[in-house]
Amino acid sequence: MKVSIVGVGKVGVTLGYSIVLKGLATELVLVSRSAERIRGEALDLQHAAALGPSRVRVQAGDIEATRGSQVVVLALAQSAEQGGSAIDRIATARPNAQLFQQVVPKIAELSPDAILLVVTNPVDVLTYATLKLSGFDRHRVLGTGTLIDSARFRSLLSAHYEIHSDDIRAYVLGEHGESQFPVLSAVYAGGWYMGKDPEVKRAFEKTLSVAPEVFLAKGYTNFAVASAAAMILQAIKDNSHHTMPVSTLVDGYYGIEDVCLSLPAVIGQEGIAQVLSIALSEEEQAQLRYSAQRLSTVNESLAPFFQPAAS
Repeated sequence: MKVSIVGVGKVGVTLGYSIVLKGLATELVLVSRSAERIRGEALDLQHAAALGPSRVRVQAGDIEATRGSQVVVLALAQSAEQGGSAIDRIATARPNAQLFQQVVPKIAELSPDAILLVVTNPVDVLTYATLKLSGFDRHRVLGTGTLIDSARFRSLLSAHYEIHSDDIRAYVLGEHGESQFPVLSAVYAGGWYMGKDPEVKRAFEKTLSVAPEVFLAKGYTNFAVASAAAMILQAIKDNSHHTMPVSTLVDGYYGIEDVCLSLPAVIGQEGIAQVLSIALSEEEQAQLRYSAQRLSTVNESLAPFFQPAAS
């Protein structure tokens, strides 16, 4: 599988390292505006690949080098954050939408059968932008979305209840941002319904503060979001049909249309194999609609950037 990462800042290079360590590609292409630095990163990762579990060919290049990719990861950003969790993700929407307008149509032309995975924030807005700019089918465009938020939520629940996080089913859905919400009506561990325990809601409230805490302490986030992207790539490579909350185009779910936000999706070699229509409580439905309304407002303000720029 040929994987290209466009935008190799702190998140992109961490993802590249994960790909090499886990053998998630046979060919890895790194694309960045800093040609000399990216050449060094490619060499370093190629040396790391020699110590890894499988053969991965790593190269640095320009957009042309992405031709024929099976997956293209979009981690490019005008801000220094590049996919991490800034205090206000929406503030980066306009400059990053302009950047995507310049780059995505060319990527789609070079790799017309690729899956496009969006990491850059605001990830829901830019997933929608990528869908429009590429013209791809909805199942081949997705964003990391609330996968990382759900992982943080499960991690906190795991620590409190002393239950392995893999055994806890707990989703954060909606926007990867301020309007995200926990599906308290569907939090389970081993068949035990946990959603009525006040500790579960407290864990989610703590989840909201974790990303800003990391960002304020080190200036960016990279390990968790890169791990989320690697998890998606693993599901694509293995065609595992693993279920995870990712940003996807919503069309008719609880009356919501034409917006990208996170819902539980089944991921395989075709991208999104299906989106699960889970039952939400009335309060959760209202929270999902609020997320959709908030994101739709941003999308409307950026509509000119969702059409390919005139050449």
